[in-house]
Amino acid sequence: MPSTWNLLKRIGLKKVDELKDSFQTDRMERMDKDLPLGLRINALVDISEVDFILGGNDLKVAYPGETLTVSSFGVILVGESKVQRFYLSSAKGINVLQIVTDNNQAIEECKLFIPYDEVFPEDWDFWLSKEDGYIGYSVFQTKDGTAYERVWQDEGAERVVQEDDQGNKLTRIPPVPLYETIYLDPHGQRRETVRHESMLYARHVNDNVDEYLLVSAVEEKEGASVQIMAGLELQPASIKVI
Repeated sequence: MPSTWNLLKRIGLKKVDELKDSFQTDRMERMDKDLPLGLRINALVDISEVDFILGGNDLKVAYPGETLTVSSFGVILVGESKVQRFYLSSAKGINVLQIVTDNNQAIEECKLFIPYDEVFPEDWDFWLSKEDGYIGYSVFQTKDGTAYERVWQDEGAERVVQEDDQGNKLTRIPPVPLYETIYLDPHGQRRETVRHESMLYARHVNDNVDEYLLVSAVEEKEGASVQIMAGLELQPASIKVI
């Protein structure tokens, strides 16, 4: 069965000849101009280790190391905001730097996500049922029992799925459908479209750091799975683009 992580490998680790543009391609306009922080395909990226140190040993997000390479980038339009995902490759694997900008290109959010877990459901209703699918619950637990609370809210769509004798309620809202166009080269000649049904969760690690969990049912050309990515919020100043 194809793996979503195979998607990350495919878009993050390109063959050497795919990185070499022909004379004709060199004359084409690049698709990766004017991206946040000066990011672009093949750029080198250094990320400060400070936030990872502050998080301590309890983090599920591991420091990816220095000098990552931007292999590809994706674009998702959400209202007046633009979500841009930069796929960073290193010897440790692929990480996703997600930057959200407003319609004035000001940065609203900056998070680094790493692959944490992946599930190939036999019962998709468990995850996506309109009545009680797990993606969208007010609390999400990882396999080791770590609990994360839902960040995204939609009071109009919220429904109670469980309630105990003390009146404590477990609620659900539908996951957010997102369509990502991933550009595999600087000129947009190679691209893929990926559909996500996503929900964002978070937990308070300590007084300095919150850790995020992005849970998504992902559909791409080679298959579908539920992918779970753990992430940290970063300050743009902690990211150096070379």
